[in-house]
Amino acid sequence: MKTTEQGIRYIELMDGEPGVDIPAMVKKAKTAYKPFNFKDKIELLFFYNERKDFSHAIFTEYGIIDDEFDGKKAVHHPFGVKSIIGIEISGDDTIPLIAFVIGEAIEHFKQNMDIRRHAEWQDLEKSESYHCWQTYFCQAHSSAIRYELEGAADLFLRSLPFVLAKKEESFSAPYFTGTFRHLIHSLSELYVMRQADESEQADDFMATISELTDPAFMEIFENLFNELADYLETLGVKYNEVHDYAIFNLIGQRKDQFAALYS
Repeated sequence: MKTTEQGIRYIELMDGEPGVDIPAMVKKAKTAYKPFNFKDKIELLFFYNERKDFSHAIFTEYGIIDDEFDGKKAVHHPFGVKSIIGIEISGDDTIPLIAFVIGEAIEHFKQNMDIRRHAEWQDLEKSESYHCWQTYFCQAHSSAIRYELEGAADLFLRSLPFVLAKKEESFSAPYFTGTFRHLIHSLSELYVMRQADESEQADDFMATISELTDPAFMEIFENLFNELADYLETLGVKYNEVHDYAIFNLIGQRKDQFAALYS
């Protein structure tokens, strides 16, 4: 058992991985967020090369069943009000992966405050709109770190035109949830791009999206972009405060509007 300089406990499940400075990577990933006491909110970080090693370790230590075949390289498991996190050592991607999954730890803590203070929010954990917000929150911070490290921070934006080129299929019932989540990821990347003053690149993406869709789509897309960005910059960065449930309703409304476009 080891700890970072911020006191976060971690375990390495790799054998002799050269040149891996885990405390430095965690420290860099944390810079994506405003100050937050991760030490009290994260039970344990696991770093591994093989997902099966992580799955075995958390089942042995905590009785948690992990789906080792879900394809994720960064995994968050609730542990009461704390979090148990697994991160695959993946070269230059490791730090953005850490940033994404510690964002899930922040949201898990905040969600627990929401549910404790508002009995009517007991179903929040199962809310698709909540999961979309969480994805946006985590992806925006992960993309910001990736951008700082000069990595590709537009992975979802670059693939979005292929999704929109077949929009009647992409927005059909069997694929719509996945498509909407892709849009959420894309909006977070677009936000980071604009924050980095890469307006020309952002405008190019918007022009491509506009060519592949129509004015009705762009109106919904731009409204959702502004709503998520505004929320992120206000209550979204107040990690020790309860969410405003209105944002989840807004996300749900925009999702319904997208679904109606090409049905």
